[in-house]
Amino acid sequence: MRIPAVALLCTVLLAGCGSTVQYTGTQTVTGNGSLGGSSAGAPLNGGQPGVTVPGSSTTTGSSSVPGATTPGTAGAPGTTGGSGSGTPLAARNDHTPVIVGFELIQGGNELIASGFGTPVNFGDGREEVTAIVNDLNAHGGANGHPIKAVFAEWNAASGDAGRQQDCAALIDDGKAQFIITVININSAFLQCTAQHGVPLVNASFGAGDDYLYRTYGANFFSPSLMSLNRESALLLRRLTARGVLSPARKVGVVIDGTDPQYDRVWKETEVPTLKALGLSYDSYTVAQQADVNSAVLRFKSEDIQQVVFIAPNGIIAALFMQSAEQQQYRPTYGMGDSTSAWFVASAAPRNQVKGFQGVGSLPISNVEVQQYPTTARERACLDVIAKGGEINADRHASITATVYCEATYAWAAVAQHVNGPLTPQAWRAAYRLVGTAYQPVTTFATSFGNGQHGNAGMYRDLGWSTGCSCVTYLSGLRPVPVS
Repeated sequence: MRIPAVALLCTVLLAGCGSTVQYTGTQTVTGNGSLGGSSAGAPLNGGQPGVTVPGSSTTTGSSSVPGATTPGTAGAPGTTGGSGSGTPLAARNDHTPVIVGFELIQGGNELIASGFGTPVNFGDGREEVTAIVNDLNAHGGANGHPIKAVFAEWNAASGDAGRQQDCAALIDDGKAQFIITVININSAFLQCTAQHGVPLVNASFGAGDDYLYRTYGANFFSPSLMSLNRESALLLRRLTARGVLSPARKVGVVIDGTDPQYDRVWKETEVPTLKALGLSYDSYTVAQQADVNSAVLRFKSEDIQQVVFIAPNGIIAALFMQSAEQQQYRPTYGMGDSTSAWFVASAAPRNQVKGFQGVGSLPISNVEVQQYPTTARERACLDVIAKGGEINADRHASITATVYCEATYAWAAVAQHVNGPLTPQAWRAAYRLVGTAYQPVTTFATSFGNGQHGNAGMYRDLGWSTGCSCVTYLSGLRPVPVS
């Protein structure tokens, strides 16, 4: 069995997946409130105190880039107040609708249940997105621009070949000016969006690697995530500092062989970091079940007692642990956000899970809800979606709900800093202006102004606790190193 047959759970559990698209037409979602006002400071759910629509920055001053200004003392769109960097009133009164393309997911529940017998609910993406877009439109849209949503549907059981079809469906047929996705990213999809000059905003369980951000930085944004390189380096350094990894013991590294970005992370970041920390190592690249079994046998024969993954899927880690348990091989495991410790803990044998140690900046990926209760920001997101008809008790009731909120509200936060036509060029120029004003839904903190498009700003140590017999956070918040 090739890994993708099971591992293309994709969406928020996998990175580097492809898709087969069933395009469902340029369906428009419209709001039910005033479209001419500012969304800054409006309640996220239309009524919850203290939670605002992203973008309500109080930064002063103005940008030198035409079309992008910090709000400063500027009035809401449609008013005459403020500096506006010289933006004519007619431009500030521009309420042209903006078309945003959304990827939806089909078959994820069935795929996971058939592969692991583990219940996972991906929710109704169309219903979730429609609720979020309606909420934004009811509070001014994207800085006065009504949002029209178009959709493409991705089949979770499919391979990479359909990903470009997905892009074409949204851009060529749907005329999307921006794309929002909770499906993790691969090169083919980024190449397509870059060719069309369409910014892509991604929120999921796994970011891309540094190469993808360097190559497609003008069109690739993951405000709530760490890049795979930063995550890998942080994990190795923290586990060494905590004494989990030791120069006296060899580290085994499992690498996903289904996408070239994971090998790039291995060569560009993991190997130099292991050497700098004085850690000896062995690695094994896996692309099918037989490879996983072989990796287990080799690591066991070498008495490797520390295993980490460059396999941002949760699936490969769970398969490895299932095979390891059959061999009575129980090493310590190092895991980060993209390895989805929460999912692995539900799918892997308990004796394997007890060896978890790691770092995490995404509660939805890291721990059970009881270990990090729903925040006001997250609750407001779920309330918005509930008003649209899908009731979710928490972030795991539908694992797409809060990530759709994250990506969409982050996009809207940037749009709030654009006066006049909301073009891709103006949106890109405004990205840094959000700074740290945006309140994230799925992560602890983020910054739009640090020059990186994977901007998770804080993390916590993560690991197994005998107290709760669960994976939980073991420390307070720590800043994510910028480099």
